[in-house]
Amino acid sequence: MTLHGVLFDMDGVIYNDDAPIAGAADAVRWAASEGLPHLFVTNTTSKGRPALVDKLWRMGIETSPSHILTPCVAACDWLRTEARGAVALFVRAAAREEFAGLPLVPDGAEEGAAYVVIGDLGDAWDYKTLNRAFRLLHHDPDAQLIALGMTRYWRTTEGVSLDVAPFVAALEHATGRRPLVFGSRRKPSFARRRINWGWHATKSSWLATTSTRISAARKPPA
Repeated sequence: MTLHGVLFDMDGVIYNDDAPIAGAADAVRWAASEGLPHLFVTNTTSKGRPALVDKLWRMGIETSPSHILTPCVAACDWLRTEARGAVALFVRAAAREEFAGLPLVPDGAEEGAAYVVIGDLGDAWDYKTLNRAFRLLHHDPDAQLIALGMTRYWRTTEGVSLDVAPFVAALEHATGRRPLVFGSRRKPSFARRRINWGWHATKSSWLATTSTRISAARKPPA
């Protein structure tokens, strides 16, 4: 199979938490030396791309924000194109910068949102916060519930922790509203997003090695 581009998953492939995985940096440098377009993809919604760039640089991997795709970036791309109303964000402060320029409802608002975006709030989740998201959706029957991934839990240095999916599931159950999901292997996010390299991520197959997992994408037919 001829490679025309490489998608590098990050957590669990490039690194585990703050520990680099042996061979991952070498794989990235190999792709760069071969002139292969490459992109880093991650389901994390707790950080913005500048923080992820800094993390990769500390591991000896030189990159830039334009080479990183997260659910926040994918959702923001979609909202900038499709949104017809204000957005309510339930994401950490470090990830809010990705949504700059979008019309946002005021913090604490319980009505007026056409889109309710749910990400990883970590310890900031509580009953009042989750209920505010519910009220925003309940107030407008046409408001769209947007999930930044549907990961159920993840491992931290303190142990397993709830991720986005349980909170989205609670809102879906309470409102009867199916979420629009942005995240790895979900439409209309990574799978449908056209990357400006002359090929499509939809024309891909997953490969695995001991050091990294990559997606090899073929050029679309002329």
